[in-house]
Amino acid sequence: MKFLQAGSQWGRVVASAAVHFPVSLTLGSVNRDASQWAMRRWCKTSCQLLGIENPLIHGERLAATPQAIIVANHLSSLDILVIGAHLRRDYRWLAKASLFKVPLSGWHLSLAGHIPVHREERARNATIGERIHAVVEQGASVLFFPEGTRTRDGQLKPFYRGAFRAAVEENLPVLPLLVTNTYDLLIPDAWTLVPKADRKCAVEVLEPIHPPTEGDLDARIDALRAQVWGLYMRRLHPDLPIVPGAEDAEALRAAARGEGTGP
Repeated sequence: MKFLQAGSQWGRVVASAAVHFPVSLTLGSVNRDASQWAMRRWCKTSCQLLGIENPLIHGERLAATPQAIIVANHLSSLDILVIGAHLRRDYRWLAKASLFKVPLSGWHLSLAGHIPVHREERARNATIGERIHAVVEQGASVLFFPEGTRTRDGQLKPFYRGAFRAAVEENLPVLPLLVTNTYDLLIPDAWTLVPKADRKCAVEVLEPIHPPTEGDLDARIDALRAQVWGLYMRRLHPDLPIVPGAEDAEALRAAARGEGTGP
């Protein structure tokens, strides 16, 4: 029964890809806007076919920040659909390399210039910084999932440094997107969406954060990472106490666990 449900749900998503991605593959090489349109329409249509309600909160912050290092928390495989449905801009996504091998969507990722990340052959990631710089030079934004992979327990994972290095080196603001409820709809290793009548998700655009300009490179990267991680933690856990070092990831983790930090 679950295989039938999965076939019904994801078969519609695949059918939508068969409609939209040929547009990217045929027109994207001469018109990048066509690729972006195809991706956005596929994401939006897929959410509709899966019965997912997906509002955008504070979308005006997207419009007010035309180029940025975009970061998002990663709750499930649905995240790229709910995020991609709202990104009306030229952007490149850092995605695991295996996704580039998927027919249609993977072909789109390659043709549109998205950036593969190799988890097993890390030496092949040596040119990622150069590719990010080339994307920024084209006027596009770059989208990261700074946790590196989706959460296994629904909790926010520590952030890797890559997104924040890019923001500091390229002198671009970090634009955080907060995705909610996708974990509750598609738990890790599940093939089907959780059978819920209410399939509400949301993408909230948080305030952009500009990278610090003082100090050495590593210190600025770490300060920016801690600041953005802290923003997510305070948004996800509004009852966290205000504690000394609240911009520090370890202090916030301690507060979330209910451990006193004291002055």
